[in-house]
Amino acid sequence: MSKRRVSLQTMKTSLIFLLAFCRPSYSFVLPTNAQRSSKSTACFGIGEWRDTFFNFPGAGDDRRIGTESGPPPKEVCILPFPFVEVLLQGETKQLRLYEERFIKLFDDAMKNHSGVVAMGLLADSGIIQTVPLCEIEAYNRLEGFGIFVTIRAVGRAQLVEIVQQEPYLKAVCTELADKLPPNLELPNLVASNIENFMLLLSSMEHRLQQAKAKNGNTEQEEEDAEMERRINIAKLDDRFYQADDDEDSEEDIELDRRARFRQAYEVACSTDTQGYCVVDKTSDRTPQELTAISWAAFCTELLLEDDATFRIQALDSDSLFDRLKLASHMLRDKKAQLRVKMQKAGLKFRGEDLDEDEPSIDEMI
Repeated sequence: MSKRRVSLQTMKTSLIFLLAFCRPSYSFVLPTNAQRSSKSTACFGIGEWRDTFFNFPGAGDDRRIGTESGPPPKEVCILPFPFVEVLLQGETKQLRLYEERFIKLFDDAMKNHSGVVAMGLLADSGIIQTVPLCEIEAYNRLEGFGIFVTIRAVGRAQLVEIVQQEPYLKAVCTELADKLPPNLELPNLVASNIENFMLLLSSMEHRLQQAKAKNGNTEQEEEDAEMERRINIAKLDDRFYQADDDEDSEEDIELDRRARFRQAYEVACSTDTQGYCVVDKTSDRTPQELTAISWAAFCTELLLEDDATFRIQALDSDSLFDRLKLASHMLRDKKAQLRVKMQKAGLKFRGEDLDEDEPSIDEMI
């Protein structure tokens, strides 16, 4: 083993020690979007959870047989998170569970809930009723440090009732599925608008980066410095949880917004297990592809918590068309913000006024 690898391994061991003892106020640690762990749980998942029969405490037969408008209620364990940590379709998060009650929750989820947990999103008014459903995708038990877990959002549910509060939250929920319009012409139009926005925003951001490198801007530099500080913290967390095989890999290339959108789109497509009936055979895109676009549009910021309000609204929307329109509205706002920055930098971007005088999506329907 090379001296460099020994040094990196020693550093990782030291970091684990510091992480375990320097954050006593949290029940679990929340590094962002790291992708790997040492044990796969592919034999579990959302499909098995859907097929599981749950005997709810004090529940009558009417609740067990399901509802007229959707799937039958299911039981799920709830991990609490601040609402800004919300995961959307296909996104992942790594946790370190070290408090006893959350280790018990993990064992319950693995044994009785097919490795599925819900994210309990905490706001000022309490827990948000719509929750992401997540599979425990991989985990690693480390004696003295708890359980390192990777969860991935694979669906959504509506909380019906909290059935247990101690030692951890457990609830009855009903899974949510999108309502699809009979004709997909307008959703396809909005989806194309979203893809055009991604290309335009990427180009505008590239021009701003070039201007910054060439001229410099004190006010913008201060703003960018704070952003870079927050991004670097997230990257350090990611690298901390990477597998040993990646220690000697080259520095990751930072993707632009359009590439991040494409990456999020592919992940959303591959993790979507809803199943769709073809409602419009003449459509340019399938319902699954439109759904993936509607999620990926909210997953392009380097710091996802900056879009937390929009992301919560997207999570709560059970209409594919409404979520696409919400994404288009958000991206239009981002374009306006970038235009202001470009004006301050004295930049004029070719093509940025193409849709300036065109009607909005809301005006077209």
